[in-house]
This record gives sequence, structure tokens and C-alpha cells, in this order.
Amino acid sequence: MNKSVQTSYYFIFLFVFTYVIIRAAVLGITHDEALTYQIINGDEAYRATANNHWLNTQLSTVVTSLFGAKEFFLRLPNVLFFVVFWWFLYRIAKQFVSSSYMQLTLLFFLCCNPFLLDFFSLCRGYGISVACSVASVYYLLKIVNLQERATGRDYLLTSLFSVFALSANLNTLNYFLIAQGVLLVFFIRWQLQNRLKWILILSVICVASLYISLEQLFFLKNKNELYFGTNRFISTIDNVLYSGFYTLNPFRGIEFMRYALFSVLLIACFAAIRNRKLYSVGTVLLIVVFLIVSGLILEHYLFDALYPTNRTSLYMYPILVLAIVLNLDAIRSKITNLLLLTCSVAYVFINLSAINFSKTVTWAEDQHVKQAVLRVKKDIQDREQHTLSASWIYKPIINYYRREYGIPVTPVVADGVTNESEYIITQQFVPLGEGITIDGTHILLDHRQECGLALRKRKNK
Repeated sequence: MNKSVQTSYYFIFLFVFTYVIIRAAVLGITHDEALTYQIINGDEAYRATANNHWLNTQLSTVVTSLFGAKEFFLRLPNVLFFVVFWWFLYRIAKQFVSSSYMQLTLLFFLCCNPFLLDFFSLCRGYGISVACSVASVYYLLKIVNLQERATGRDYLLTSLFSVFALSANLNTLNYFLIAQGVLLVFFIRWQLQNRLKWILILSVICVASLYISLEQLFFLKNKNELYFGTNRFISTIDNVLYSGFYTLNPFRGIEFMRYALFSVLLIACFAAIRNRKLYSVGTVLLIVVFLIVSGLILEHYLFDALYPTNRTSLYMYPILVLAIVLNLDAIRSKITNLLLLTCSVAYVFINLSAINFSKTVTWAEDQHVKQAVLRVKKDIQDREQHTLSASWIYKPIINYYRREYGIPVTPVVADGVTNESEYIITQQFVPLGEGITIDGTHILLDHRQECGLALRKRKNK
């Protein structure tokens, strides 16, 4: 890696890390984060749901016990894991990518994806799982590169980081299983000092992690918690493309982008075949991608599992990009490298408009709840407890702010809006309930057209 590329990596890191920190500090809490907050505060009902991303919950519990549970500290573990993500991306580019153009392409596509960056500034397990998956891939590639010279530590870290990714997000189960399988092949293919010791250690890690994960998955399946996903694999691909441009809505050109992705992937496959080395970093990672996809298809037809979509497919994005870049880099074609770099630079400029400190594309409807609740606090002139009801989707968010910001209102319950409440916060796409009318009894204090939020105050208060 030459000095100018290295400087670009450092500059992008400082810029993006600053962006992630600011977002984590100022972005309003989202619905799912507020549920994680409830779990941290002992809500056992939500602990037994798919919302509980175990590693994220444990790390956030530790941090909030030390510094409190304001938004930034609740999200601090994910913020710090961006450093892990960038560090291992930097090491992969430096050690396994030869072309400066491809090193920059990798940086731009992975560190400048606004949807991916969202999850390093939120209290969810997705950012942690992506960072740990990339770290695991690094050590996997290191073993491929060193072959017989790889150490037991490399094998152990490949396995451990895949376990961490799994404990942060159960959707990475396929990668976890494939990583363990690939390590087993490497064990058989290459001699390792103290092989028996390392086999025993890694077997214990693998079996224990797999047992706990499958037990949790079957538990969630029996509770109908695994409802988020799609029945069409092509929808998974499309969602990866949509989210890369900070939208989850179909747009013109999606078919062209889909075919472009398939074409680039096909070229990467030809590059791997042309390389004629089964144990090369590009070929191994391409095999990992195809095994992940094959696993998803088998699970869908054998167990009626849904294909991942939106945030649940996020971990696949960096692995796919790495597989493509590593294989195309092996071609050593300046034209191919320059073309991909041009696409990545264009990608960065297109996504500059997505820079914001107010919303996430996944939970866009939550972006103004904080302002509405603080408006209620400002409107209250005494120290009495006042009544507030809201659409069910806002319940955990309002209760978070009520507790952490000292809003003098009664806890919001799941029953929804009642016209006896002094303050009402509604979401236009959520029905109020049978027989509930508020237009004649409350005045409008605030209305956010872009997310459908409305804050009302009772007239006779």
C-alpha cells in the first residue's frame, strides 16, 4: 500500500468515525433501540425475543451501568466496533490487495455505505456482527495466505470472531458454520503444530456456540419471532442494492444494477477459475459467498426459513464486496481496476446527499419523536404528572425519554391512543382504534409530514 492510499484510509476513517460519533450522540432513539433499553432495565418479556441481540445487549448493559443510558452511551459499543471494522478492512487491503485502485475501491464501497454506517451509530447488534465478520474473514485469509505457516492463534481468532458475530446477530449463522467448515478443511490440508490441542479447543468453541445458537433459533421460531424476511432470494439482492443507496423503496435502474452485480460477480468467478489456485484468498472467499447463498436457499426449502432482507442481510455485503475485489485484483488489469474505482468514487458522491444526523432509513418514522416529547416537556409548566398516550409504535421510545430525560408524564401503555389524555402523539399510518376521535378535542402542536408524526394537546387543559 503506497503512502497516498494509506493517507486516504486514515482520512476516510477520521471523517467517517466523526460522522458516526456525532450521529450516535444526536440521533433520536429508535423503536428497536428503545426495546433493547427495556431489556437492559430488566424487561424479561423482550429478553426472549428476536430483538435481543445478545452481545450488543451485554456490552450496552456494561457501558450504561458506568455512564448512564443517554443515547450516545447506549450506542457506544457499536461506535467503537467501527474502529474494529475499519482496522481489519485496512489490514485486508494492505496485505491481500495489490492494486492501489482496488484498495481505494474497497475503502469507498465499504466505508462510505450510509446504510452500513447507520448501524455503527445505533444500539443494535448488526454493526458489531459486521465488524466481527470482517475480522474473522481477515484471519481466514491470513491462514490461506500462510498455509502451513499459519499458527493456532490464527485459527482460534477466525473461529472466535465468527462466534462474536453470531452472538451479536443470529443471522450470521451461515457464515459461522462455513467458517468452521473451512477451518476443518485447512486442518486436514495443512499440518499445524499441536494439532490435537487446537482441534479440541476449536471443537469446544464450535459445538457450544452452535448448540446455544440453534436452541435460541428454535425457541424464537416456536414463538413466531422469525417473521422478518422475504420469500424471494432476488428480493434479498435488491434490498442490498436499495440500502446501498439509502432507500428501501424500488427505483428506476434496479434491474440494470442487479445485472451489473451479477456480471461483476461472474467476472470474479472467471478470474478465480483462471487463477487455477483453489487455496487463494479470492477463490476461498468466493466459495464462502456461494456456500452462504446455498445455505440460505436450502434453509428456505427445507425449513421454510425466510431469506434475509434489509438489516438482516447486512453482514453479506462486505463479504460479497471483498470476494469481488480480491478476485478482480488478481487479474491485474488496469482498465478493470480503473473502471471499478470510478464506480466507487461515483458511489461516494451519490451518497453524499444521504449524510444526515436526524434519521435512519430503517426507522424513518421515529426521527421526530424526541423533538415531540421534548416539546411536551417544554409545554408543561408545573411539576405534576400529566397524561400522554401514543400510537403503539412510539410507546417504547416515549417511555425511554420519559425515564432518561425526566419528562413529567405517565408511562405510555400498549393500549394506544385515548382521547382523555392531555397529550397525544400519533403516527398517521397506525390506526387510532375503534371509536377514537381526537380532532374535536385536541389542538395540533406539531406535525411532521415526512414521517407522519403529529403531536396534539387537549383543548380544555
